[in-house]
Amino acid sequence: MCMAYPTNVPTLQIRYHERLCLSNTTRRRDRKCPRCVPFGRKVGGVEMSVRGSALLSPLKGTAFRRLWAGASLSMLADQAFLVSLTWLVLRITESGASLGVVLAVASVPGIVLTPLGGVLSDKLSPVVVMSSASIVRAVLMGLLALLVLTDAVRIWHVYLLAGGLSALDALYYPASMSVVPTLVDRDRLKAANALTQGVEQISSILGPALAGLVLALFGLWINLGANAVLFLISAAIFAALARTVAPGARTFDGGETGGAEDGANTLSALAEGVRYAWGDPVIRTIMLVLVGINLAMAGPIYVGGSLLSEARLGGAGAFGTLLAVGGVGSLIGAMTAGSIERLRRRGIVELVSTAVMGAGVGALAFAPNLAVACFLAASIGMTASFLAVVNISWLQERSAPGLTGRVMSLAMFSAIALDPISYVLAGLLVELSLSIVFLAAGGLLLFTALVGAMSRTMRTVD
Repeated sequence: MCMAYPTNVPTLQIRYHERLCLSNTTRRRDRKCPRCVPFGRKVGGVEMSVRGSALLSPLKGTAFRRLWAGASLSMLADQAFLVSLTWLVLRITESGASLGVVLAVASVPGIVLTPLGGVLSDKLSPVVVMSSASIVRAVLMGLLALLVLTDAVRIWHVYLLAGGLSALDALYYPASMSVVPTLVDRDRLKAANALTQGVEQISSILGPALAGLVLALFGLWINLGANAVLFLISAAIFAALARTVAPGARTFDGGETGGAEDGANTLSALAEGVRYAWGDPVIRTIMLVLVGINLAMAGPIYVGGSLLSEARLGGAGAFGTLLAVGGVGSLIGAMTAGSIERLRRRGIVELVSTAVMGAGVGALAFAPNLAVACFLAASIGMTASFLAVVNISWLQERSAPGLTGRVMSLAMFSAIALDPISYVLAGLLVELSLSIVFLAAGGLLLFTALVGAMSRTMRTVD
Protein backbone atom coordinates (compact mmCIF):
# COMPACT_ATOMS: atom_id res chain seq x y z
CA MET A 1 0.00 0.00 0.00
CA CYS A 2 1.33 3.42 -0.92
CA MET A 3 2.00 5.65 2.05
CA ALA A 4 3.25 9.24 2.02
CA TYR A 5 6.15 9.91 4.37
CA PRO A 6 4.94 11.77 7.50
CA THR A 7 7.51 14.54 7.93
CA ASN A 8 6.32 15.89 11.28
CA VAL A 9 5.00 12.88 13.23
CA PRO A 10 7.79 10.71 14.73
CA THR A 11 5.44 7.83 15.64
CA LEU A 12 4.17 7.60 12.07
CA GLN A 13 7.75 7.84 10.79
CA ILE A 14 8.61 4.67 12.70
CA ARG A 15 5.47 2.98 11.35
CA TYR A 16 6.41 4.04 7.82
CA HIS A 17 9.90 2.57 8.32
CA GLU A 18 8.53 -0.72 9.70
CA ARG A 19 5.77 -1.20 7.10
CA LEU A 20 7.52 -0.14 3.91
CA CYS A 21 11.24 -0.64 4.59
CA LEU A 22 11.70 -3.54 6.99
CA SER A 23 8.82 -5.54 5.52
CA ASN A 24 10.32 -5.38 2.04
CA THR A 25 11.71 -8.84 1.25
CA THR A 26 14.67 -7.32 -0.60
CA ARG A 27 15.35 -4.94 2.31
CA ARG A 28 15.48 -2.12 -0.22
CA ARG A 29 16.05 1.14 1.60
CA ASP A 30 13.62 3.96 0.86
CA ARG A 31 14.96 7.28 -0.37
CA LYS A 32 12.26 9.12 1.61
CA CYS A 33 13.02 7.44 4.91
CA PRO A 34 15.86 8.98 7.00
CA ARG A 35 15.87 5.88 9.20
CA CYS A 36 17.37 3.99 6.28
CA VAL A 37 20.90 4.51 4.95
CA PRO A 38 20.49 7.82 3.08
CA PHE A 39 20.05 8.17 -0.68
CA GLY A 40 21.62 11.58 -1.22
CA ARG A 41 20.10 12.78 2.06
CA LYS A 42 21.41 16.13 3.25
CA VAL A 43 22.60 16.69 6.80
CA GLY A 44 23.37 20.29 7.69
CA GLY A 45 23.24 21.19 4.01
CA VAL A 46 25.80 18.52 3.06
CA GLU A 47 24.95 15.73 0.67
CA MET A 48 25.65 12.43 2.40
CA SER A 49 27.14 9.31 0.81
CA VAL A 50 24.84 7.04 -1.17
CA ARG A 51 24.67 3.32 -1.75
CA GLY A 52 27.27 1.50 -3.75
CA SER A 53 30.58 -0.18 -3.10
CA ALA A 54 31.19 -0.07 0.64
CA LEU A 55 34.74 1.22 0.29
CA LEU A 56 34.19 3.77 -2.48
CA SER A 57 30.69 4.94 -1.54
CA PRO A 58 31.87 8.06 0.38
CA LEU A 59 33.35 9.41 -2.86
CA LYS A 60 29.85 9.67 -4.32
CA GLY A 61 29.21 12.60 -2.01
CA THR A 62 30.50 15.89 -3.42
CA ALA A 63 31.55 17.25 -0.04
CA PHE A 64 33.65 14.25 0.96
CA ARG A 65 35.14 14.05 -2.53
CA ARG A 66 36.42 17.61 -2.09
CA LEU A 67 37.81 16.81 1.35
CA TRP A 68 39.55 13.70 0.02
CA ALA A 69 41.08 15.55 -2.94
CA GLY A 70 42.37 18.42 -0.80
CA ALA A 71 43.72 16.08 1.87
CA SER A 72 45.47 13.96 -0.77
CA LEU A 73 47.35 16.97 -2.16
CA SER A 74 48.21 18.15 1.34
CA MET A 75 49.61 14.77 2.40
CA LEU A 76 51.59 14.49 -0.83
CA ALA A 77 53.17 17.89 -0.15
CA ASP A 78 53.94 16.90 3.46
CA GLN A 79 55.78 13.75 2.40
CA ALA A 80 57.68 15.53 -0.36
CA PHE A 81 58.77 18.25 2.07
CA LEU A 82 60.54 15.71 4.29
CA VAL A 83 62.89 14.93 1.41
CA SER A 84 63.45 18.63 0.67
CA LEU A 85 64.10 19.40 4.34
CA THR A 86 66.63 16.59 4.65
CA TRP A 87 68.48 17.69 1.52
CA LEU A 88 68.43 21.37 2.54
CA VAL A 89 69.83 20.78 6.05
CA LEU A 90 72.59 18.53 4.74
CA ARG A 91 73.48 21.12 2.09
CA ILE A 92 73.73 23.91 4.68
CA THR A 93 75.44 22.06 7.53
CA GLU A 94 76.98 18.94 5.92
CA SER A 95 76.20 17.25 9.24
CA GLY A 96 73.96 14.30 10.00
CA ALA A 97 73.84 15.36 13.65
CA SER A 98 72.41 18.75 12.66
CA LEU A 99 69.75 16.99 10.62
CA GLY A 100 68.71 15.00 13.67
CA VAL A 101 68.51 18.15 15.79
CA VAL A 102 66.41 19.98 13.18
CA LEU A 103 63.96 17.08 12.89
CA ALA A 104 63.69 16.76 16.67
CA VAL A 105 63.19 20.49 17.28
CA ALA A 106 60.71 20.81 14.42
CA SER A 107 58.58 17.98 15.82
CA VAL A 108 58.09 19.68 19.21
CA PRO A 109 55.47 22.29 18.13
CA GLY A 110 53.51 19.59 16.33
CA ILE A 111 53.31 17.48 19.48
CA VAL A 112 52.67 20.28 21.97
CA LEU A 113 50.05 22.15 19.93
CA THR A 114 48.01 19.16 18.74
CA PRO A 115 45.42 19.49 21.57
CA LEU A 116 45.00 23.17 20.64
CA GLY A 117 44.09 22.08 17.13
CA GLY A 118 41.16 20.15 18.54
CA VAL A 119 39.95 23.13 20.56
CA LEU A 120 40.02 25.37 17.48
CA SER A 121 38.18 22.76 15.43
CA ASP A 122 35.38 22.72 18.00
CA LYS A 123 35.24 26.51 18.37
CA LEU A 124 35.48 27.23 14.65
CA SER A 125 34.55 25.25 11.57
CA PRO A 126 37.07 22.41 11.02
CA VAL A 127 37.11 23.21 7.31
CA VAL A 128 38.01 26.84 8.03
CA VAL A 129 40.91 25.65 10.22
CA MET A 130 42.10 23.33 7.44
CA SER A 131 41.86 26.02 4.77
CA SER A 132 43.62 28.64 6.91
CA ALA A 133 46.40 26.25 7.91
CA SER A 134 46.95 25.26 4.28
CA ILE A 135 47.21 28.89 3.17
CA VAL A 136 49.83 29.68 5.82
CA ARG A 137 51.72 26.47 4.97
CA ALA A 138 51.80 27.56 1.33
CA VAL A 139 53.17 30.97 2.35
CA LEU A 140 55.90 29.47 4.56
CA MET A 141 56.87 26.96 1.89
CA GLY A 142 57.01 29.70 -0.74
CA LEU A 143 59.16 31.84 1.55
CA LEU A 144 61.60 28.97 2.03
CA ALA A 145 61.73 28.43 -1.74
CA LEU A 146 62.53 32.13 -2.22
CA LEU A 147 65.34 31.98 0.36
CA VAL A 148 66.85 28.96 -1.41
CA LEU A 149 66.52 30.62 -4.83
CA THR A 150 68.34 33.76 -3.64
CA ASP A 151 70.93 31.71 -1.74
CA ALA A 152 70.00 33.60 1.43
CA VAL A 153 68.83 30.62 3.48
CA ARG A 154 70.48 30.01 6.85
CA ILE A 155 70.03 27.20 9.32
CA TRP A 156 67.98 29.39 11.69
CA HIS A 157 65.55 30.02 8.84
CA VAL A 158 65.09 26.27 8.57
CA TYR A 159 64.47 25.89 12.31
CA LEU A 160 61.81 28.62 12.29
CA LEU A 161 60.03 27.57 9.12
CA ALA A 162 60.11 23.83 9.86
CA GLY A 163 58.81 24.51 13.37
CA GLY A 164 56.06 26.72 11.96
CA LEU A 165 55.00 24.04 9.49
CA SER A 166 54.94 21.49 12.31
CA ALA A 167 52.70 23.78 14.38
CA LEU A 168 50.32 24.19 11.44
CA ASP A 169 50.18 20.41 11.03
CA ALA A 170 49.04 20.26 14.66
CA LEU A 171 46.08 22.47 13.75
CA TYR A 172 45.32 20.84 10.41
CA TYR A 173 45.19 17.13 11.22
CA PRO A 174 42.70 17.14 14.14
CA ALA A 175 40.41 19.30 12.00
CA SER A 176 40.74 16.93 9.05
CA MET A 177 39.55 14.03 11.22
CA SER A 178 36.80 15.87 13.08
CA VAL A 179 35.14 17.11 9.87
CA VAL A 180 34.57 13.63 8.41
CA PRO A 181 31.42 12.82 10.47
CA THR A 182 29.76 15.97 9.11
CA LEU A 183 30.27 14.85 5.51
CA VAL A 184 29.36 11.14 5.50
CA ASP A 185 26.70 9.15 7.27
CA ARG A 186 27.47 6.89 10.19
CA ASP A 187 27.62 3.67 8.18
CA ARG A 188 30.26 5.12 5.86
CA LEU A 189 32.71 6.41 8.47
CA LYS A 190 35.07 3.44 8.24
CA ALA A 191 35.11 3.60 4.45
CA ALA A 192 35.80 7.35 4.51
CA ASN A 193 38.64 6.97 7.01
CA ALA A 194 40.04 4.01 5.08
CA LEU A 195 40.20 6.11 1.91
CA THR A 196 42.05 8.83 3.80
CA GLN A 197 44.45 6.37 5.43
CA GLY A 198 45.03 4.69 2.07
CA VAL A 199 45.99 7.98 0.45
CA GLU A 200 48.36 8.65 3.35
CA GLN A 201 50.14 5.35 2.70
CA ILE A 202 50.32 5.99 -1.05
CA SER A 203 51.60 9.53 -0.42
CA SER A 204 54.37 8.17 1.82
CA ILE A 205 55.61 6.23 -1.23
CA LEU A 206 54.88 8.68 -4.06
CA GLY A 207 55.81 11.87 -2.20
CA PRO A 208 59.50 11.06 -1.61
CA ALA A 209 59.82 9.49 -5.07
CA LEU A 210 58.39 12.56 -6.84
CA ALA A 211 60.43 14.90 -4.64
CA GLY A 212 63.61 13.06 -5.53
CA LEU A 213 62.77 13.25 -9.23
CA VAL A 214 62.04 16.99 -9.12
CA LEU A 215 65.21 17.60 -7.09
CA ALA A 216 67.31 15.76 -9.64
CA LEU A 217 65.76 17.47 -12.67
CA PHE A 218 65.01 21.03 -11.51
CA GLY A 219 66.61 21.71 -8.14
CA LEU A 220 65.60 22.35 -4.55
CA TRP A 221 63.78 25.66 -4.89
CA ILE A 222 61.50 24.28 -7.62
CA ASN A 223 60.67 21.35 -5.36
CA LEU A 224 59.77 23.66 -2.47
CA GLY A 225 57.78 25.90 -4.81
CA ALA A 226 55.83 22.89 -6.09
CA ASN A 227 54.98 21.98 -2.49
CA ALA A 228 53.71 25.53 -1.94
CA VAL A 229 51.47 25.21 -5.00
CA LEU A 230 50.06 21.90 -3.73
CA PHE A 231 49.22 23.48 -0.37
CA LEU A 232 47.62 26.43 -2.14
CA ILE A 233 45.44 24.19 -4.31
CA SER A 234 44.37 22.18 -1.27
CA ALA A 235 43.47 25.45 0.52
CA ALA A 236 41.28 26.46 -2.43
CA ILE A 237 39.52 23.08 -2.35
CA PHE A 238 38.90 23.39 1.39
CA ALA A 239 37.58 26.93 0.88
CA ALA A 240 35.09 25.56 -1.66
CA LEU A 241 34.15 22.86 0.84
CA ALA A 242 33.63 25.50 3.55
CA ARG A 243 31.01 27.16 1.35
CA THR A 244 29.23 23.81 1.08
CA VAL A 245 29.22 23.05 4.80
CA ALA A 246 26.80 25.33 6.61
CA PRO A 247 28.21 27.01 9.76
CA GLY A 248 25.76 25.11 11.94
CA ALA A 249 26.14 21.81 10.12
CA ARG A 250 24.98 18.90 12.23
CA THR A 251 26.77 15.65 12.78
CA PHE A 252 25.00 12.34 12.19
CA ASP A 253 23.88 12.11 15.82
CA GLY A 254 22.19 15.46 15.75
CA GLY A 255 24.64 17.79 17.46
CA GLU A 256 26.38 20.96 16.45
CA THR A 257 29.88 20.80 15.03
CA GLY A 258 30.89 24.08 16.61
CA GLY A 259 29.91 23.25 20.16
CA ALA A 260 32.52 25.19 22.16
CA GLU A 261 30.96 28.40 23.43
CA ASP A 262 32.19 31.68 22.00
CA GLY A 263 34.70 33.34 24.28
CA ALA A 264 35.34 30.17 26.29
CA ASN A 265 38.82 29.99 27.69
CA THR A 266 41.04 27.73 25.59
CA LEU A 267 42.51 25.91 28.57
CA SER A 268 39.10 25.30 30.13
CA ALA A 269 37.81 24.04 26.78
CA LEU A 270 40.77 21.67 26.55
CA ALA A 271 40.22 20.53 30.14
CA GLU A 272 36.59 19.85 29.28
CA GLY A 273 37.72 17.62 26.42
CA VAL A 274 40.17 15.75 28.66
CA ARG A 275 37.50 15.16 31.32
CA TYR A 276 35.06 13.94 28.71
CA ALA A 277 37.56 11.56 27.08
CA TRP A 278 38.71 10.15 30.42
CA GLY A 279 35.13 9.74 31.65
CA ASP A 280 34.08 7.59 28.70
CA PRO A 281 35.39 4.03 29.27
CA VAL A 282 35.69 3.22 25.56
CA ILE A 283 37.46 6.45 24.61
CA ARG A 284 39.73 6.15 27.66
CA THR A 285 40.73 2.60 26.73
CA ILE A 286 41.39 3.55 23.10
CA MET A 287 43.63 6.40 24.28
CA LEU A 288 45.58 4.04 26.55
CA VAL A 289 45.98 1.56 23.69
CA LEU A 290 47.29 4.37 21.47
CA VAL A 291 49.83 5.35 24.13
CA GLY A 292 51.00 1.74 24.41
CA ILE A 293 51.30 1.39 20.63
CA ASN A 294 53.20 4.68 20.39
CA LEU A 295 55.73 3.66 23.04
CA ALA A 296 56.13 0.13 21.68
CA MET A 297 56.30 0.87 17.95
CA ALA A 298 58.12 4.14 17.16
CA GLY A 299 61.57 3.38 18.56
CA PRO A 300 61.69 -0.40 18.10
CA ILE A 301 60.56 -0.24 14.47
CA TYR A 302 62.95 2.51 13.34
CA VAL A 303 65.90 2.07 15.71
CA GLY A 304 65.61 -1.68 16.17
CA GLY A 305 64.54 -2.30 12.58
CA SER A 306 67.54 -0.51 11.10
CA LEU A 307 69.96 -2.41 13.35
CA LEU A 308 68.21 -5.71 12.65
CA SER A 309 68.59 -5.08 8.92
CA GLU A 310 72.28 -4.33 9.36
CA ALA A 311 72.95 -7.35 11.57
CA ARG A 312 70.91 -10.11 9.93
CA LEU A 313 69.00 -9.03 6.85
CA GLY A 314 71.55 -7.55 4.46
CA GLY A 315 72.06 -3.87 5.30
CA ALA A 316 70.33 -0.55 4.67
CA GLY A 317 68.60 -1.79 1.53
CA ALA A 318 66.85 -4.46 3.58
CA PHE A 319 65.55 -1.80 5.99
CA GLY A 320 64.07 0.11 3.07
CA THR A 321 62.44 -3.10 1.89
CA LEU A 322 60.95 -3.69 5.34
CA LEU A 323 59.44 -0.20 5.41
CA ALA A 324 58.05 -0.59 1.89
CA VAL A 325 56.49 -3.97 2.66
CA GLY A 326 55.07 -2.57 5.89
CA GLY A 327 53.54 0.28 3.88
CA VAL A 328 51.88 -2.17 1.49
CA GLY A 329 50.52 -4.09 4.47
CA SER A 330 49.19 -0.85 5.93
CA LEU A 331 47.39 -0.04 2.69
CA ILE A 332 45.79 -3.50 2.63
CA GLY A 333 44.75 -3.18 6.28
CA ALA A 334 43.12 0.21 5.74
CA MET A 335 41.22 -0.96 2.66
CA THR A 336 40.07 -4.10 4.48
CA ALA A 337 38.71 -2.10 7.40
CA GLY A 338 36.91 0.27 5.05
CA SER A 339 35.27 -2.60 3.17
CA ILE A 340 33.54 -3.96 6.29
CA GLU A 341 30.16 -2.27 6.50
CA ARG A 342 29.30 -3.48 10.00
CA LEU A 343 32.05 -4.50 12.41
CA ARG A 344 30.72 -6.18 15.54
CA ARG A 345 32.40 -6.65 18.93
CA ARG A 346 34.73 -3.76 18.29
CA GLY A 347 36.12 -3.91 21.82
CA ILE A 348 37.27 -7.49 21.29
CA VAL A 349 38.65 -6.56 17.85
CA GLU A 350 40.60 -3.69 19.46
CA LEU A 351 42.19 -5.91 22.10
CA VAL A 352 42.91 -8.88 19.81
CA SER A 353 44.47 -6.61 17.16
CA THR A 354 46.74 -5.04 19.79
CA ALA A 355 47.80 -8.49 20.99
CA VAL A 356 48.47 -9.65 17.41
CA MET A 357 50.67 -6.61 16.85
CA GLY A 358 52.55 -7.46 20.04
CA ALA A 359 53.15 -11.02 18.86
CA GLY A 360 54.40 -9.75 15.50
CA VAL A 361 56.79 -7.18 16.97
CA GLY A 362 58.12 -9.71 19.48
CA ALA A 363 58.66 -12.27 16.73
CA LEU A 364 61.02 -9.86 14.93
CA ALA A 365 63.56 -10.74 17.63
CA PHE A 366 63.85 -14.19 16.07
CA ALA A 367 63.56 -13.29 12.36
CA PRO A 368 66.35 -15.31 10.68
CA ASN A 369 66.18 -13.74 7.21
CA LEU A 370 64.62 -10.98 5.12
CA ALA A 371 61.67 -13.09 3.91
CA VAL A 372 60.45 -13.82 7.44
CA ALA A 373 61.04 -10.22 8.53
CA CYS A 374 59.04 -8.94 5.54
CA PHE A 375 56.15 -11.25 6.39
CA LEU A 376 56.13 -9.93 9.96
CA ALA A 377 56.44 -6.30 8.78
CA ALA A 378 53.50 -6.73 6.40
CA SER A 379 51.42 -8.35 9.15
CA ILE A 380 52.25 -5.60 11.65
CA GLY A 381 51.50 -2.86 9.11
CA MET A 382 48.22 -4.47 8.08
CA THR A 383 47.03 -4.92 11.68
CA ALA A 384 48.12 -1.43 12.75
CA SER A 385 46.38 0.27 9.83
CA PHE A 386 43.22 -1.82 10.25
CA LEU A 387 43.14 -0.84 13.91
CA ALA A 388 43.77 2.83 13.08
CA VAL A 389 40.72 2.99 10.80
CA VAL A 390 38.56 1.23 13.40
CA ASN A 391 39.77 3.55 16.17
CA ILE A 392 39.32 6.78 14.22
CA SER A 393 35.82 5.80 13.10
CA TRP A 394 34.86 4.63 16.59
CA LEU A 395 36.05 7.86 18.20
CA GLN A 396 34.23 9.98 15.60
CA GLU A 397 31.05 8.01 16.15
CA ARG A 398 31.22 7.98 19.94
CA SER A 399 32.32 11.58 20.57
CA ALA A 400 29.67 13.97 21.81
CA PRO A 401 28.62 16.81 19.48
CA GLY A 402 30.92 19.79 19.84
CA LEU A 403 33.73 17.68 21.34
CA THR A 404 34.82 15.72 18.28
CA GLY A 405 37.76 18.00 17.51
CA ARG A 406 39.14 17.77 21.03
CA VAL A 407 38.70 14.00 21.21
CA MET A 408 40.47 13.51 17.87
CA SER A 409 43.31 15.84 18.87
CA LEU A 410 43.79 13.97 22.16
CA ALA A 411 43.87 10.70 20.20
CA MET A 412 46.55 12.16 17.92
CA PHE A 413 48.48 13.40 20.94
CA SER A 414 48.32 9.92 22.50
CA ALA A 415 49.66 8.43 19.27
CA ILE A 416 52.70 10.73 18.89
CA ALA A 417 53.57 12.29 22.25
CA LEU A 418 55.88 9.49 23.37
CA ASP A 419 57.87 9.24 20.13
CA PRO A 420 61.02 10.84 21.63
CA ILE A 421 60.86 8.61 24.73
CA SER A 422 60.35 5.53 22.57
CA TYR A 423 63.42 6.38 20.48
CA VAL A 424 65.55 6.93 23.60
CA LEU A 425 64.40 3.71 25.27
CA ALA A 426 65.03 1.70 22.11
CA GLY A 427 68.52 3.18 21.90
CA LEU A 428 69.24 2.20 25.50
CA LEU A 429 67.84 -1.32 25.19
CA VAL A 430 69.71 -2.04 21.99
CA GLU A 431 72.95 -1.58 23.93
CA LEU A 432 71.92 -4.61 25.99
CA SER A 433 70.62 -6.77 23.16
CA LEU A 434 68.86 -6.28 19.84
CA SER A 435 66.39 -9.05 20.68
CA ILE A 436 65.44 -7.35 23.95
CA VAL A 437 64.19 -4.29 22.02
CA PHE A 438 61.59 -6.31 20.12
CA LEU A 439 60.69 -8.60 23.01
CA ALA A 440 60.12 -5.63 25.33
CA ALA A 441 58.00 -3.86 22.70
CA GLY A 442 55.94 -6.98 22.03
CA GLY A 443 55.49 -7.56 25.75
CA LEU A 444 54.30 -3.98 26.23
CA LEU A 445 51.65 -4.41 23.52
CA LEU A 446 50.46 -7.69 25.04
CA PHE A 447 50.32 -6.00 28.45
CA THR A 448 48.34 -3.11 26.92
CA ALA A 449 45.80 -5.58 25.49
CA LEU A 450 45.56 -7.31 28.87
CA VAL A 451 44.92 -4.03 30.70
CA GLY A 452 42.27 -3.11 28.14
CA ALA A 453 40.60 -6.49 28.65
CA MET A 454 40.06 -5.59 32.31
CA SER A 455 37.43 -3.10 31.15
CA ARG A 456 34.06 -4.83 31.09
CA THR A 457 32.82 -2.24 28.63
CA MET A 458 35.54 -3.14 26.11
CA ARG A 459 34.78 -6.84 26.48
CA THR A 460 31.07 -6.43 25.89
CA VAL A 461 30.63 -3.34 23.69
CA ASP A 462 29.43 -4.06 20.15
